[in-house]
Amino acid sequence: MILSSLKNIGKVVLILFLTTFIPFFLLTFLSNDPAEVALRVQEITPTEQNVRQKRHELGLDAPFFTRYIHWVEEALKGEFGTSYATGKSVSKMIVQAFPYTLFLTAITLLFIFITCLVLGILAASFYDHWIERFFRILTFVLNAIPSFWLAILLISFFSVELNWFPTGGYTGLLSVVLPALTLSLVYSSSYIRLIRKDLIQNRQLPYVAYYQVRGFSQKKITKHLLKNSIRSSIVSFSVSIPKLIAGSVIIESVFAWPGMGFLCITAIHNRDLPVLQAYIVIMSLFFIVSSLLIDSLAKRIDPRLKERENQ
Repeated sequence: MILSSLKNIGKVVLILFLTTFIPFFLLTFLSNDPAEVALRVQEITPTEQNVRQKRHELGLDAPFFTRYIHWVEEALKGEFGTSYATGKSVSKMIVQAFPYTLFLTAITLLFIFITCLVLGILAASFYDHWIERFFRILTFVLNAIPSFWLAILLISFFSVELNWFPTGGYTGLLSVVLPALTLSLVYSSSYIRLIRKDLIQNRQLPYVAYYQVRGFSQKKITKHLLKNSIRSSIVSFSVSIPKLIAGSVIIESVFAWPGMGFLCITAIHNRDLPVLQAYIVIMSLFFIVSSLLIDSLAKRIDPRLKERENQ
């Protein structure tokens, strides 16, 4: 147990080092001069003198490893520097943007859960029927549609034609509906198939026939079927959380949703290196923490995984 914990800690430390050093190196040496970029973003014509002055203000005239160590020390304190584009604290920008992304993710997960549960049960109930075949075709189509194209279609119909929802930004609770619906439709297809498959497989197991012989009600049998079928779906469903947060970049950009994805796209456009470095580190940390929590959840749901680890 102790050895396993030490291995996990070692992996986390190594991943954190790689996710801080590699982006810092690449963004420093493989991009344009950050001082010149900062001046252009501020609509100042770069000259040799003001570029040199800007590099000194940003601390870019120090040696690479000195800057890297200083950045890590500040990052450990929760400070990620100052944005080249806005002059604001990067930490404050992330604190403002992250709740919007979490809110969008929470609503999306709610949509996914309801959609997958209802359509998965319907598809399993009408097994080998035209309704079930229709659901299968629908899931394949949804899986194939690019998310940005689906977002544009939803905006065109529900916002422009019907004027039911805002086209973008955050103006109230209705603003979250279209981006959450877009993300949920894109991610739902695989989970609908998973729930359908598990329900069909579990329905053929001996305990179902045993319950029927014992005279259990159909409601109670269905309850046990759902309980046993949804275990693997919950683990897969949990994996979607970090994927949704990191993968909502395009959707947040299309809907101008003021979250982490939109912040990242804006930083890429402005070549705002401090914001990009902070985004990569925050997302990496979130993935690491989520992976550990999902692993713990999977072992609680399926004790066999814990037994295999102890062997």
